[in-house]
Amino acid sequence: MQIFLIDYNPIETAKILDHKRLNKQVLECDWILNSTESSRVRNHPIYKMYKDELEWVKLYRECLAAYRNKKFDEAEKFSHEAMNITPAFLNEPYFNNFKRKLYTKDPVFYEKFYEYGGTTENWYFIDGQWYIYDGGRIGEITHISDQFINRTYY
Repeated sequence: MQIFLIDYNPIETAKILDHKRLNKQVLECDWILNSTESSRVRNHPIYKMYKDELEWVKLYRECLAAYRNKKFDEAEKFSHEAMNITPAFLNEPYFNNFKRKLYTKDPVFYEKFYEYGGTTENWYFIDGQWYIYDGGRIGEITHISDQFINRTYY
Protein backbone atom coordinates (compact mmCIF):
# COMPACT_ATOMS: atom_id res chain seq x y z
CA MET A 1 0.00 0.00 0.00
CA GLN A 2 1.36 3.41 -0.95
CA ILE A 3 0.36 6.95 -1.86
CA PHE A 4 2.26 7.81 -5.01
CA LEU A 5 3.24 11.47 -5.38
CA ILE A 6 5.53 13.08 -7.91
CA ASP A 7 4.64 16.69 -7.09
CA TYR A 8 2.97 18.84 -4.44
CA ASN A 9 0.07 19.19 -6.88
CA PRO A 10 -1.97 15.94 -6.85
CA ILE A 11 -3.24 16.45 -10.38
CA GLU A 12 0.33 16.17 -11.67
CA THR A 13 0.43 12.68 -10.18
CA ALA A 14 -2.96 11.86 -11.70
CA LYS A 15 -1.73 12.95 -15.13
CA ILE A 16 1.38 10.77 -15.02
CA LEU A 17 0.02 7.52 -13.56
CA ASP A 18 -0.95 4.69 -15.88
CA HIS A 19 -4.59 3.59 -15.64
CA LYS A 20 -3.84 0.56 -13.44
CA ARG A 21 -1.92 2.59 -10.85
CA LEU A 22 -4.43 5.45 -10.96
CA ASN A 23 -7.20 2.99 -10.07
CA LYS A 24 -5.05 1.38 -7.37
CA GLN A 25 -4.35 4.77 -5.79
CA VAL A 26 -8.07 5.46 -5.45
CA LEU A 27 -8.58 2.03 -3.85
CA GLU A 28 -5.66 2.42 -1.46
CA CYS A 29 -6.93 5.83 -0.35
CA ASP A 30 -10.31 4.19 0.27
CA TRP A 31 -8.62 1.57 2.48
CA ILE A 32 -6.91 4.31 4.48
CA LEU A 33 -10.03 6.47 4.77
CA ASN A 34 -12.40 3.61 5.61
CA SER A 35 -10.20 1.66 8.02
CA THR A 36 -11.62 0.83 11.42
CA GLU A 37 -9.86 0.56 14.78
CA SER A 38 -9.52 -3.20 14.34
CA SER A 39 -8.36 -2.98 10.73
CA ARG A 40 -4.92 -4.29 9.75
CA VAL A 41 -4.57 -1.18 7.58
CA ARG A 42 -4.00 0.85 10.75
CA ASN A 43 -0.76 -1.07 11.36
CA HIS A 44 0.62 -0.27 7.92
CA PRO A 45 3.31 2.45 7.81
CA ILE A 46 1.42 4.40 5.13
CA TYR A 47 -1.61 4.70 7.43
CA LYS A 48 0.64 5.79 10.29
CA MET A 49 2.19 8.37 7.97
CA TYR A 50 -1.13 9.90 6.88
CA LYS A 51 -3.36 9.25 9.92
CA ASP A 52 -3.27 12.94 10.86
CA GLU A 53 -3.71 14.03 7.24
CA LEU A 54 -6.94 12.21 6.36
CA GLU A 55 -8.61 15.32 4.94
CA TRP A 56 -5.67 15.69 2.54
CA VAL A 57 -5.90 11.95 1.65
CA LYS A 58 -9.61 12.44 0.90
CA LEU A 59 -8.92 15.40 -1.42
CA TYR A 60 -6.02 13.55 -3.11
CA ARG A 61 -8.35 10.57 -3.65
CA GLU A 62 -11.13 12.77 -5.02
CA CYS A 63 -8.70 14.47 -7.41
CA LEU A 64 -7.46 11.14 -8.78
CA ALA A 65 -10.97 9.67 -9.02
CA ALA A 66 -12.26 12.73 -10.87
CA TYR A 67 -9.28 12.68 -13.23
CA ARG A 68 -9.80 8.95 -13.87
CA ASN A 69 -13.43 9.70 -14.73
CA LYS A 70 -12.36 12.50 -17.10
CA LYS A 71 -13.87 15.20 -14.90
CA PHE A 72 -10.83 17.42 -15.28
CA ASP A 73 -12.31 20.64 -13.86
CA GLU A 74 -13.41 18.75 -10.76
CA ALA A 75 -9.96 17.14 -10.47
CA GLU A 76 -8.33 20.59 -10.62
CA LYS A 77 -10.65 21.84 -7.87
CA PHE A 78 -9.82 18.94 -5.53
CA SER A 79 -6.12 19.27 -6.33
CA HIS A 80 -6.18 22.97 -5.46
CA GLU A 81 -7.98 22.26 -2.18
CA ALA A 82 -5.45 19.54 -1.32
CA MET A 83 -2.55 21.89 -1.99
CA ASN A 84 -4.00 24.30 0.58
CA ILE A 85 -3.51 21.64 3.28
CA THR A 86 -0.41 19.84 1.99
CA PRO A 87 1.22 17.67 4.68
CA ALA A 88 4.38 19.38 5.95
CA PHE A 89 6.51 16.25 5.51
CA LEU A 90 6.15 16.18 1.71
CA ASN A 91 9.31 17.23 -0.12
CA GLU A 92 11.19 16.93 -3.43
CA PRO A 93 13.40 13.97 -2.39
CA TYR A 94 10.22 12.06 -1.46
CA PHE A 95 8.67 12.87 -4.86
CA ASN A 96 11.88 11.85 -6.62
CA ASN A 97 11.83 8.50 -4.83
CA PHE A 98 8.39 7.87 -6.32
CA LYS A 99 9.71 8.76 -9.77
CA ARG A 100 12.39 6.11 -9.25
CA LYS A 101 9.77 3.61 -8.05
CA LEU A 102 7.54 4.25 -11.06
CA TYR A 103 10.50 3.88 -13.41
CA THR A 104 11.38 0.57 -11.71
CA LYS A 105 7.79 -0.70 -12.04
CA ASP A 106 7.52 0.11 -15.76
CA PRO A 107 10.65 1.57 -17.42
CA VAL A 108 8.91 1.83 -20.78
CA PHE A 109 5.78 3.70 -19.64
CA TYR A 110 7.74 5.84 -17.16
CA GLU A 111 10.75 6.42 -19.43
CA LYS A 112 10.61 10.14 -18.63
CA PHE A 113 11.92 9.24 -15.14
CA TYR A 114 14.98 7.42 -16.51
CA GLU A 115 17.35 10.07 -15.15
CA TYR A 116 16.22 9.26 -11.57
CA GLY A 117 17.16 5.60 -11.90
CA GLY A 118 15.29 2.81 -10.17
CA THR A 119 14.68 1.82 -6.56
CA THR A 120 12.85 -0.69 -4.42
CA GLU A 121 12.84 1.59 -1.37
CA ASN A 122 9.62 2.64 0.31
CA TRP A 123 9.85 5.80 2.42
CA TYR A 124 7.60 6.59 5.37
CA PHE A 125 7.47 9.60 7.69
CA ILE A 126 6.24 8.40 11.09
CA ASP A 127 6.36 10.32 14.37
CA GLY A 128 8.77 12.93 13.03
CA GLN A 129 11.27 10.46 11.52
CA TRP A 130 11.84 9.19 7.97
CA TYR A 131 12.04 5.40 7.64
CA ILE A 132 13.00 3.17 4.71
CA TYR A 133 11.74 -0.33 3.97
CA ASP A 134 13.68 -2.12 1.26
CA GLY A 135 13.36 -5.82 0.61
CA GLY A 136 12.76 -6.66 4.25
CA ARG A 137 15.44 -4.29 5.51
CA ILE A 138 14.38 -1.41 7.74
CA GLY A 139 16.34 1.76 8.13
CA GLU A 140 16.21 5.47 8.84
CA ILE A 141 16.97 8.46 6.71
CA THR A 142 19.25 10.42 9.00
CA HIS A 143 19.72 13.37 6.64
CA ILE A 144 17.62 14.50 3.71
CA SER A 145 18.16 17.35 1.26
CA ASP A 146 17.58 17.85 -2.46
CA GLN A 147 21.04 16.49 -3.29
CA PHE A 148 21.88 14.10 -0.45
CA ILE A 149 20.15 11.32 1.46
CA ASN A 150 21.97 9.50 4.26
CA ARG A 151 20.51 6.08 5.09
CA THR A 152 21.22 3.84 8.07
CA TYR A 153 19.85 0.29 8.01
CA TYR A 154 19.24 -1.77 11.14
